[in-house]
Amino acid sequence: MGANNQGKVFEANIEKSAADQKLFFYRIKDVNPMFLKKGAAVSKNKYDCFLHFKGYLFPFELKSTKDKSISFSEKIIKGQQIKHLKEATQYPNIIPGFLFQFREPENKVYFVHIDDFLEYKNIAEKRLEHTYKNKVNKSSIPIAICEEIGTELRWMKKKVNYTYYLNKLCDDLIKKSKSLDNPFNSYIDDKSSMGVVHQ
Repeated sequence: MGANNQGKVFEANIEKSAADQKLFFYRIKDVNPMFLKKGAAVSKNKYDCFLHFKGYLFPFELKSTKDKSISFSEKIIKGQQIKHLKEATQYPNIIPGFLFQFREPENKVYFVHIDDFLEYKNIAEKRLEHTYKNKVNKSSIPIAICEEIGTELRWMKKKVNYTYYLNKLCDDLIKKSKSLDNPFNSYIDDKSSMGVVHQ
């Protein structure tokens, strides 16, 4: 199955998980330019989906890879996706970011808040001094950095597909949001309080 199809499977599993957990979820449909009149303008989606949970809105951009890192290339992470996720941070009770799925060798998914992503990207591309424990890559965000600065999305595997515990993830992110003194602090986990268990 192609990488593009695997990304669609990830999106479908997230959508199904939200439905199973009775969470309000909206997946923004891509417009297929093949079905439009020649020369018709296509508006680009701001992000893939959003989820509402306990008074908070979570705009998510989903990325899936079989590699150990996700490229900053415009083909993979589009400038307008970064721009719109960042713009969402100016409103109260909105927690925007990426859901990065690393499919191999074992499925791992991390939420990385847009602020933490942009801080890492800036440091990586400009080769600035940093305090990350793991290796910084100039042109991508590796799984080890996602583990360090992100919040893991737990899951249970069925026969083929995954059920993702989005309610648990959103709970964790709301707690972190409330514990921050100001919006410029980081969403980086207090790892000691996170017992991540896959079933």
